[in-house]
Amino acid sequence: MRPGLANLGAGLSHNLKDAIVVIKKAQTGAKVKPAAAAPQAVLSQSLVSLDALNEKQRLKRKSKAQENVLKMRALLWPELNEARLWHRKVNDGFSTVPRTLPLLSNLINDLSKIVTDGKSVPAGRAYLVLWCRVWDEAMVKIDSEAVAAAEAGYVGERNVTTWREHLRVLKDLGFIDYKPGPAGPYQYVLLYNPYQIVEAQKGKIQSAMYTALYQRALEIGAAADFVTP
Repeated sequence: MRPGLANLGAGLSHNLKDAIVVIKKAQTGAKVKPAAAAPQAVLSQSLVSLDALNEKQRLKRKSKAQENVLKMRALLWPELNEARLWHRKVNDGFSTVPRTLPLLSNLINDLSKIVTDGKSVPAGRAYLVLWCRVWDEAMVKIDSEAVAAAEAGYVGERNVTTWREHLRVLKDLGFIDYKPGPAGPYQYVLLYNPYQIVEAQKGKIQSAMYTALYQRALEIGAAADFVTP
């Protein structure tokens, strides 16, 4: 056993024994000598230490995985010029999105039939645009619907109309909400946690699609988000 875990286990065992002694003395009416620290407080502190240790182990595993990827890349592309690569810590203009976004987009396209009288529409394309524009506040400001529609691949005279229709589909499914602004009725868009929405719609989702999404979520550590809002 690693020294850190051994010390933590010994500390927990000692604290629990102290707590048992205090309880027995209280039951028999004996005087209880004040402890240097309450067992519950010490236990909480020990659990915090355990969480910190688990986080350290997680980061170590992640670092090892990244190291292995770099080794494989060096083997397969030995003459690679790294200046030709895009890196979020070096290059500007990145967005933080769920790694399951491709699966979510396909799932949305299939779910859209629920709110469009059985007609499947590619609202997942609009959803992708929103995630590529969002910041950590989970709100998107759309100043030009025509530009957003073009990013989603909607062209022609009905491009903005299609954009708005697909936003309505996303709202009806529960993935987003929107409010009007000076630039239009859909200027401010709020993005909800997609995993919570998926869980709420679970009974309407094809089993194979839900399983694929959940499996991928397990791989990336996102399974805990599958809760009903």
